Amino acid sequence: MLQVFEAMGMMIDEDNFDRFALPCLREISRELKTRFPNVPLMVFSRGASFANSGLSKLEFDVVTIDGSVDRSTARAVVGDNVALQGNYDPRELIEDEEGTKTPETVRQTAREMLDALGPQKLIANLGEGLGGKESPRLVKAFVDAIHEESAAIIQAGESP
Repeated sequence: MLQVFEAMGMMIDEDNFDRFALPCLREISRELKTRFPNVPLMVFSRGASFANSGLSKLEFDVVTIDGSVDRSTARAVVGDNVALQGNYDPRELIEDEEGTKTPETVRQTAREMLDALGPQKLIANLGEGLGGKESPRLVKAFVDAIHEESAAIIQAGESP
């Protein structure tokens, strides 16, 4: 798998993104698919979630969504032709003094993500990655919850 980043997407307004960045990403995706047809391609345009619809129409297999993306509409925006990657909030994995972050709350919030995005065609990951303060116990709870809750949703036929 190869991921292409438009790391400065947040610095470009939508019109200029469509005019300048999107054509470049189109050419990059076409060329990569031509050269490496069996390598899945992923794209992430940091801070430019407005571009996700357009990106989903290129040669990419996966569109990464950040924490700013409304999960309730994310799947509809990109359609069924691509998978999504994202966007669990890593702050849910940092224990606090009040003890409000537990394996149970992680399971609940992971299930909410799966209910919104669906367990199929999803790479469940953290919206901003691990920062070093996360609890290994809560990270394990996240991984376990994704596997177990995804299987339960699929088995029950509840996928959106």
